[in-house]
Amino acid sequence: MKTRAKSPVAKSNPETTFIPVVTMVEAPILSDEEREELLTSLKEAEADIEAGRTTPFDRASFKARFMAICRGEIE
Repeated sequence: MKTRAKSPVAKSNPETTFIPVVTMVEAPILSDEEREELLTSLKEAEADIEAGRTTPFDRASFKARFMAICRGEIE
């Protein structure tokens, strides 16, 4: 008589969201001006995070916003 193997039991149920991964073959090279704008933007974002000026997303809101960005509905 055959016995069925038991399914593995998860020890915890962490909050996860699956995000599609896109592989790019070509990437544009930033001009000096674009590079400066990017670095400035990143520094401003880091300052906002350190100052607590962030908006936490719940899982559903994050997924909806991420998919809307992927579809080009919002920038």
